[in-house]
Amino acid sequence: MLVEKFPWMEAIQEVVGAENATDHLIQRMFYTRGVYPVEYKKQMKGDWSALPAAIVYPETAGEVAALFDLARTHRFKLVPYGGGSGIVGGTALPGAVILDLKRFDAIAVDPENRTVTVGAGINHRLLEERLNLLGWTSGHFPQSMNSASTGGLIATASIGTFSGRYGKMEDMVVALEVVLPDGQIYRTKSIPRRSTGPALNSLFIGGEGAFGIITQATLKIWPIPEARIWAVYTFHNTHAGLSALHNMLGSEAQPALVRLYDEAEAAGRVARFGYPEGSALLMLCFEGSRRYIELQAQEAGQIAARFGGCFRGDEAALHWYRYRYDTSGMLRYNQMPGGTADAIEVSAPWDRLETVWREMRRALEPLCEHVHCHFSHVYHNCGSVYVIFYARAAEDTPAAGIQTYQDCLKAALDACVTAGGSISHHHGVGRAKAAWMEQEHGPAGLQLLREIKQALDPDRILNPGVLGL
Repeated sequence: MLVEKFPWMEAIQEVVGAENATDHLIQRMFYTRGVYPVEYKKQMKGDWSALPAAIVYPETAGEVAALFDLARTHRFKLVPYGGGSGIVGGTALPGAVILDLKRFDAIAVDPENRTVTVGAGINHRLLEERLNLLGWTSGHFPQSMNSASTGGLIATASIGTFSGRYGKMEDMVVALEVVLPDGQIYRTKSIPRRSTGPALNSLFIGGEGAFGIITQATLKIWPIPEARIWAVYTFHNTHAGLSALHNMLGSEAQPALVRLYDEAEAAGRVARFGYPEGSALLMLCFEGSRRYIELQAQEAGQIAARFGGCFRGDEAALHWYRYRYDTSGMLRYNQMPGGTADAIEVSAPWDRLETVWREMRRALEPLCEHVHCHFSHVYHNCGSVYVIFYARAAEDTPAAGIQTYQDCLKAALDACVTAGGSISHHHGVGRAKAAWMEQEHGPAGLQLLREIKQALDPDRILNPGVLGL
């Protein structure tokens, strides 16, 4: 199986050039996984069943359209690939042709309309640095931004840590260029607000490459803010911290960044910085014009105090900010044959948010060595729970590690759904969470998604299996 050759490579190379398509075994092995723990464990035990047939590096939407024509003729599958940072199994597909979009890397800033038009394959960290040099920011800072592509972030409906100020990916996208499975190149208008029927951008934001391949996007940008204020508070318990946040979001405070750690996850930082043992820990950040954010921070502080919040300066928040991209703890567990770790992000309205947190923690604790929970994004009427679990199987083998991972994922998502939450807030569904899509959307909703898939992609060429399709 490892040496099987893709029979239509010559036709593909005619489209993109011989140097931009390969069926070399080593290259194919690189693309058998993202950051999904199950994919990593399969490699660890020598399971290469997800090996793609070929890797292709197109440069234009026209080349992608031509590749769709070949796929329909020769009956092979296409999977778009950005930075490979996904953790829900959204790219690995046995025998598929992987379209690595990193050659789509153009950047064009439009200062008058406050937008940037970018190729889907641009590394998001690089995009942010380019914008900063010109005095702008994308406002989008996901933990994966050092490796993720902008197109991948759109395709998974990503969110950044400063979502309280800049919004979510669906708030940022102005226009898209998408290659549809029939080979058409579709461009939505670069007008951020219209009343002309359903917004078609929404079909592809979070579509995970099931309905079309994003090749270019126009996004909102903002001037680099004048100032930033950090604030840390401790609370007697998580309930008090959530109550304070709920009231802040109903006020003028509106923090740009929120991170509320429950008592268990906060314990390490509480000990490090000498806060009262057993506290929940809240980190806030405000950014914008200095006079305005000073008023916001003052309002937030008054609300926090009403719920027993004690101001602790900014040291813990600055420490978090310095090391915010460090995921070495999860990596160490996943490197052990029987170890596994992952981050599961879910969402719920305010009246269910605390219950979702409690039930997910309760479901995971018997299966795991450590469970960390915090609330990383909150809005006027809902919020997210970010749950990180660390577990080890009784048998220290990759197969046992995979089973332990699957047991943990099922326990967590079953608890979330039963408590009234949504199975994903910003990582997407991929294939890892596909089994919960009917519970998420209901039979009628999932059937509607299937009918859209059938209408756009009747030959099932494009990334089949993601989103439960």
